[in-house]
Amino acid sequence: MRLLKSKGHVVAMTGDGINDAPALRSADIGIALGSGTEVAKEASDVILINNSFSIIVSAIEEGRRILDNLKKIVAYLLSTGFSEIFVVGGALLAGAPLPLLPTQILWTNILEEGFMNFAFAFEPKEADLMKRDPHASSMKNILTPNLKRLIMLIAFVTGIFLVALYFFLLYLDLPIEEIRTFMFIALSIDSIFFAFSIKNLHKPIWKIKILSNKYLLASLSVSSIMLVAALTVPPLQKLLSLSSPSMLEFGLILVLGLFNLAVIEFVKYLVFERKKRVI
Repeated sequence: MRLLKSKGHVVAMTGDGINDAPALRSADIGIALGSGTEVAKEASDVILINNSFSIIVSAIEEGRRILDNLKKIVAYLLSTGFSEIFVVGGALLAGAPLPLLPTQILWTNILEEGFMNFAFAFEPKEADLMKRDPHASSMKNILTPNLKRLIMLIAFVTGIFLVALYFFLLYLDLPIEEIRTFMFIALSIDSIFFAFSIKNLHKPIWKIKILSNKYLLASLSVSSIMLVAALTVPPLQKLLSLSSPSMLEFGLILVLGLFNLAVIEFVKYLVFERKKRVI
């Protein structure tokens, strides 16, 4: 056991007797059988109630699923958050009016982070979960180099896209309230589309089982309803300083959102798929 630990391995030890207690205590994870002695149970970290070793495999699988989903939550929150910072910061540096008001940013954060980040915790396991190398750094850390690269690239690409859109709208000399409404919708729709892309970091969106997570679908539905409510309910419109977009404008934003999603998929491919690198 000491030899394995000295080489960086995570060691689990199973046992049920008094003589197993020292090994159970010194292992990284001590696993006692439910039928074992009280001394063995006290020295262990985990107790197998039904004495089935298959539970150990299931526990490892569940732990890997949780780690995967934590990475998706972090990637989603940081990417969308940095995109907002990029848009607002770009406008301030250029001396332009704010593209979004504080209340609008707060509402978009409710749409993005209030529901969907919790829904990612219920994302089903990926097919190759148990085939990954347990010694890889991606199996030990949440913010791996590849994940950091993905977050920064998505934030940069989405930020540049939205900043360019904002200054194009300013160039058209539209009323600032209409421009902010346009930016509010664009940022919200980008976040909703991005949630589907982040469901699986190893596969393109057309190979992902979109309907596999009912909690995410419910969260997306609530977020969409809140977005429509903000644009159509007069008290919310007044509170958020939004105008009512035309169907043509809304359709244009959907097209722009799909284009941005395609760019994000390309970034995901560059980071993870081109050389078959792991998360």
